[in-house]
Amino acid sequence: MITDRPDKLYTTVVCTRSGEALGLVYSSKESIVASLECGRGVYFSRRRGLWRKGDTSGHYQTLHRLDVDCDGDALRFTVTQCGGDTDTVGDNDDNDNKCVEHSSTGPCFCHLNRFTCWGPSNGIRQLEFTMKDRLKNAPPGSYTKRLFNDSQLLQDKLVEEAQELAEATTKEEVASELADVLYFAMARAVKAGVSIDDAISVLDARTRKVTRRKGDSKVVRIEEGNQIPNK
Repeated sequence: MITDRPDKLYTTVVCTRSGEALGLVYSSKESIVASLECGRGVYFSRRRGLWRKGDTSGHYQTLHRLDVDCDGDALRFTVTQCGGDTDTVGDNDDNDNKCVEHSSTGPCFCHLNRFTCWGPSNGIRQLEFTMKDRLKNAPPGSYTKRLFNDSQLLQDKLVEEAQELAEATTKEEVASELADVLYFAMARAVKAGVSIDDAISVLDARTRKVTRRKGDSKVVRIEEGNQIPNK
């Protein structure tokens, strides 16, 4: 690697397994070695020197991969951002202002206790965070909470929406039904304590498989699924 910076640091982008950028930090040779040795996100802080993310806040990172960009002057850390089950002040690394925002629903990278340094998450990640919050703090009448409490309803809706997705014909219908499937699938995952990153890990492992099953449909499961909409 090379660096043109007078402090000899390397610009480092920290990402999730699904490619979401959590934040921008800097790495030194020492911090890179430390990260590889302990399997966590370790960076260089202008105030702290070597900075192992999460030692103060509890919002630590499990390191999965380290990549160098095409010019050899920047790094990408692929991590799972952990922590955030209880209210906690974030890693206030190089900001003199104390954190005023707190998170009780998920892990945070930003010192403002947000998942990323670029504001609130959106899409499927925001859906995951919202459902995790509903699991603990659902308002009266919450349909998501009803799904968590009624396993049969959740199972039926998963099969029902998957069938509607399979039968959709237009681009708009497929997008709408896919959104429904993702909603109910995320409810099932959150109820089981499974995260988006857990699923991405399985997908990554499958891409490395040399041999795979034929992938034919299971007749018994199809017949069982066809009975659910008729109940």
